[in-house]
Amino acid sequence: SGMRRGHITTRENIQFHFVPLDQASTVMRILAEAGLSTREACGHTVRNVTGCPYAGVTDHQLFDVTPYLAAYARNMIRNPICQNMPRKWKTSFSCGPIDCAGSPFHDMGFVAALREENGEEVRGFKIVVGGGTSTMVRAAETLWEFARADDGQYIRVAEAALKVFDKEGGIPNFLRKNMNKARVKFIVKKLGIEEFRRQVDEELAQPWAWEPLDMPALKQLAPEGPTPGPAPNSVQPGPDFERWVKTNVVQQPQPGYVAVTLTIPLGNLSPEQFRAVGDIMRRFSGGNARTQQNQNLVLRWVHEAGLPALHSEIKKIGFGDPDAGLLSDVVGCPGTDSCKMGITSSTGVSEAIREAALNDWGYQDDPLVQAINVKASGCPNGCSQHHLAAIGLQGSSFSANGATIPCFDIFLGGGNYIGGGKFATRVARVPSKRTPQAVKKMIDHYVANRNEGEEFVAFVDRLGAKTFDSLFDEFKEVGPVHEDIDVYMDWGKEELFEVIRGEGECSV
Repeated sequence: SGMRRGHITTRENIQFHFVPLDQASTVMRILAEAGLSTREACGHTVRNVTGCPYAGVTDHQLFDVTPYLAAYARNMIRNPICQNMPRKWKTSFSCGPIDCAGSPFHDMGFVAALREENGEEVRGFKIVVGGGTSTMVRAAETLWEFARADDGQYIRVAEAALKVFDKEGGIPNFLRKNMNKARVKFIVKKLGIEEFRRQVDEELAQPWAWEPLDMPALKQLAPEGPTPGPAPNSVQPGPDFERWVKTNVVQQPQPGYVAVTLTIPLGNLSPEQFRAVGDIMRRFSGGNARTQQNQNLVLRWVHEAGLPALHSEIKKIGFGDPDAGLLSDVVGCPGTDSCKMGITSSTGVSEAIREAALNDWGYQDDPLVQAINVKASGCPNGCSQHHLAAIGLQGSSFSANGATIPCFDIFLGGGNYIGGGKFATRVARVPSKRTPQAVKKMIDHYVANRNEGEEFVAFVDRLGAKTFDSLFDEFKEVGPVHEDIDVYMDWGKEELFEVIRGEGECSV
């Protein structure tokens, strides 16, 4: 790759950019030999399915959803019902009511549930449909209160919903006439959830829905567990070890084992880092790792006694920073670095905010500030999930003094989507190069005016997101090009900014 990096996405995929076209098939074969597939990572299909990276090793779960997620994904790959839908279909699996995978903003979300039938506990899923962000932010609605898991009923309900989606809810060309308004949320909004559910029930009455699924085969997974043998424990903890343990290590219910988050800045890994992580996985976590929606990696089944040695190893490759999921752990899409849809450099602004939060802002010991999450997207499509951030940034631009200025729209008050989803509100537009200072001013304003113990999102709600627009006025005024030239250039560029967008999507 020309950029010499892979990128963990908020869909828990890994992207490789700038692969020469004549080498793409070779790359795909190499990945396939390692058990990794590029199939249906793009196109109008069921995309990569996201899930909680702690499934199976957390006390918060009703049950481990991993095998059911795998069964759903396997059933959909190369399935003729979803090869040419009106648009893509994004799915999540959560372990229980805390909704760890964020079902409200997915096309379809499965939330683990339990029910008693004939004196026995039955596993199942609450199924929601029609969520999404981008230019129409909408929370998913309940399609099915309880679909059984072990006999595959939940898969059949999903297939029926896909058929309704593919048929555009019985309204010819309602979705396919405009790809920008072709996600399932548009047909759910048009029909209403009751009519959408009625059409799903009609599909489920057809003979195909009663054909049994080979669930044991679909659910089959390689065993997961610790690396055999004693944990490496010859390393003394460093001075930053305790803070790292506090923010990046989670106790598993299995005694003696922990799950460890590797903080991957912006989700980017070089070839050397990939190889080093592979070696670390083999030594510490049984050869396995899971990606996260916030672009980090989770090593599970790590011996607690091996934590000092593990921390020492990941620090060598730049992944040992503390504060995973906190203020400095900014989530950012690739933006204009590699995406034709990008307007501005979300990578550049994310790196600047990360460095400032780590080294300059001085809120390291304020847990309420540290809990603020920042997400930056290079365009309204929102691949960083900025609509769900406490502070979200969306690439934009405006014209002044005969030129175009790269900007970010600032969104406030989203964040914790556990239990229902809360979307952020757009409040202001500021030049891209001034966005880190604008974020800092917002945080300073919060610290100076919050009530005791008041979290950031509650603070924004109390005052009203729209009241913050004037807070950013000092950043909006731009002088002529010869006086203020840096503002007219995007991050990492040495030429004047211009918006260059194309059509297309990323292959993963």
